[in-house]
Amino acid sequence: MTEKLNLKQLVWIGTGHVIGAGVVSIVGSAIAATGYSVWLAFLVACILSFVRILPVIFFTSAVSIEGGRYGMITRCAGMKYGGLITLSGLLNWSRRGTAVIALCGYIADFLPDSNSKLITLLIWAFFCFANLFGLDVMSRIQSVATPLLIFALTAFSAICIVNIQPGYLDFSSQYMFVGGAKGFFTAVVLLSYSCDGIASLANYSTKTVNPLKNIPLAMILVSFITTVVYVAVGFASGAVLSFEHTAGKTLAVTAKAVFTPFFYNMFVIFGPVFALLTTMNAGIMDSALPVMAGVKEGWLPQWLAKQNRYGAYYVAIGIIFVIGSFPVISGISVAQIASITMALGALSAILLIISAVNFPFVFKNQWRISAFYIPMPLYIFIVFICAVIELFVVIKALSELAPITIATNIAMVAVSILYGIFRIKKVTPSKE
Repeated sequence: MTEKLNLKQLVWIGTGHVIGAGVVSIVGSAIAATGYSVWLAFLVACILSFVRILPVIFFTSAVSIEGGRYGMITRCAGMKYGGLITLSGLLNWSRRGTAVIALCGYIADFLPDSNSKLITLLIWAFFCFANLFGLDVMSRIQSVATPLLIFALTAFSAICIVNIQPGYLDFSSQYMFVGGAKGFFTAVVLLSYSCDGIASLANYSTKTVNPLKNIPLAMILVSFITTVVYVAVGFASGAVLSFEHTAGKTLAVTAKAVFTPFFYNMFVIFGPVFALLTTMNAGIMDSALPVMAGVKEGWLPQWLAKQNRYGAYYVAIGIIFVIGSFPVISGISVAQIASITMALGALSAILLIISAVNFPFVFKNQWRISAFYIPMPLYIFIVFICAVIELFVVIKALSELAPITIATNIAMVAVSILYGIFRIKKVTPSKE
């Protein structure tokens, strides 16, 4: 039987999952939008992301339940939404392909004469196989890989800061806030996607030692670590080279300028590549657990939740492997797949806010004895701020969809709602 996770393991799992290679790729676009103030944009993005997960922190400090977001919504907003959340989680398995296809690109650049697709699939298969041995093995991989990832990004940041160009911190410079307020907040929204994922630690609530303390504390620690790393990387990204050389470019351009060829290769391996590997490793279980909570309560066939002697959901992991491999084999864009589930994600976010409003009333006694308990007026104010931020992010994301994609999203939501109405008769909520 898999041993329960401790605080240290949770922190490595969460940090490795959140710090993905996307930050290495999108920082150049953020510089193009706001210039040398990109590190401030990172700071604001991290703060806003932390505010957005506060309802989950409050909930997990009072209640331990399977499924993370699934458990919070079904218990606080209504069991009737369980089908929608379960199907949404199932469709989001397609997002596992994002890291897999990105790794394929790095391998193709790093080893141009190799069969990058085959190597990528072998690496992806290794992590899926490792996850078959349960949380212990997954967390051990994170406990080794995540510190190496942080060290690589910290070393890069330190070297860039030592070699900072004159006038970089001059707030009157033409390259500071180049796009004005609009450009700055464009960068904030862009960078905020790199901060998502911290709340997924709630998925491990029933698999953690002293979860009412360790889950919310782990979210806070991961938020702090990722904020420090992201602000440092953001600051370093434009510190050495001119605006013209970094705007729209990846960190690789700056890394080549400050590292020797050997250390540059080491940075690529332990930085961007390890960022992908830690995201891939933690993402497998993170994808499976919310859906499995819904399966156990009857929203999907029970065979999906079959476990081996290590407690791993081997059927689900096998399906996740196939789905994650599909973009590499077929060449289909992961962004296209992910875009058709965007409305489901937005609806889930709205339901989470509704759940946050209901939570103090549904779990009144548990909330009052929680270590994170705060007075009701302050709690409502925080939830209101969360709602405003969430609404802004949702509108921004949906406004960028093409008409055909919007129609597809509406159809997906309608099918999920109808499925939930049809299936709810067969649902049996677990007893907490």
